[in-house]
Amino acid sequence: MDWQALVLACRRANASYIENDDASKRAFEALGDVWVSQLQDDSHQAVLSVDSSGATWLSISGTRSSDGQLADVWRDVQLAPVEINGGHVTQGAASGMQNVFDWALSTAPSGAALNLTGHSLGAVSVSVAPAYVPAGRIGKIFSVAAPKFIAADFFTSHAAVFQRLTACVNSADGWASWPWFDRRWQYRAPVQTVWLKNDQGAFQMLDDGNKWPGGWRFSDHDIDSYQARLASISAMSSAPGVA
Repeated sequence: MDWQALVLACRRANASYIENDDASKRAFEALGDVWVSQLQDDSHQAVLSVDSSGATWLSISGTRSSDGQLADVWRDVQLAPVEINGGHVTQGAASGMQNVFDWALSTAPSGAALNLTGHSLGAVSVSVAPAYVPAGRIGKIFSVAAPKFIAADFFTSHAAVFQRLTACVNSADGWASWPWFDRRWQYRAPVQTVWLKNDQGAFQMLDDGNKWPGGWRFSDHDIDSYQARLASISAMSSAPGVA
């Protein structure tokens, strides 16, 4: 596992919540990226940036309920199934995503692959990319704290792309466990998943995200908790004498 890459992806996802363009630009520059542009609409917020290696990143924020963006919350609870290219997702997961990816593809450097990262609803948004972006223009995908808004058929149809996905869940994250009881939506990405356990750097590698038991601790959904725990693991893994 490339812990430094996962930490940086989480930090980009965190920075994507910043609404003010100037503050957003400063946050991404602090990560070593060149800030390209930001998209904001009633229910989406996303940032395009280019890292020091020249790779292009699309970072999509999660639910912005704390900033009064009620459309974000409304999308979270729209659980009716809709069919997109390759399978089924919730209505909320699909809503407006064509516009987001059209903007990203038209704004990114010509022909660049999009490396994707997001937290919560943003993690779902980057995971539906194969329905809207040619496979050859999708790079790495990082999913942090994704709820269960994508059906198994979509993951199966785009299995080759999802080999590029790294997923991460935190302890007993209650919102990543949502929807809790709707039997239509009980599937997670069947990929290697990092299960963060505590602030001391304990974690477990799951070979399939569906092996995560979920939980009911909603404070575990906080992206700052994810970021701090990943940073702790990354620091330990890079310490002298650690293989």
